[in-house]
Amino acid sequence: MKRLFLIGIMVLSVVAGFAQNAAKIDKLKEQQKVLKLTTELNKLQLDYEKEKANNIELSKKAADINADANIATTDFNTSNASNTVKDAKSTIKKLKETKAVNKKLAKSQKNLSKMEKKMAKIQAKIDDSNKKIKFVDNQ
Repeated sequence: MKRLFLIGIMVLSVVAGFAQNAAKIDKLKEQQKVLKLTTELNKLQLDYEKEKANNIELSKKAADINADANIATTDFNTSNASNTVKDAKSTIKKLKETKAVNKKLAKSQKNLSKMEKKMAKIQAKIDDSNKKIKFVDNQ
């Protein structure tokens, strides 16, 4: 009888030990997930800052080119046909360059907004995982 009681206590302690280890393992897995998400968020924030700097440069360049293009389109002189053709060709060239820079700027702005949305999603996942970890800690 004493042996049976002793074996029962040993089995119960082993089961309790495994249950505690499972909770610790779940907590550690959640912490690992949070660390992975945090790393991803940090990389994304670095890329975001680089893209933001690129966007600022493109904005300045686009503003300058847009001003030049506006001036070029108003400076036509119709007194001499050959000069008018030359002016039109140079204006077309400036307008194409302006279009290309504005297109790059729009793409950069779109990329920034996508990155902001992705960072918000990752931050939400991190917050959710942190709540799970705190809940597991309390138990």
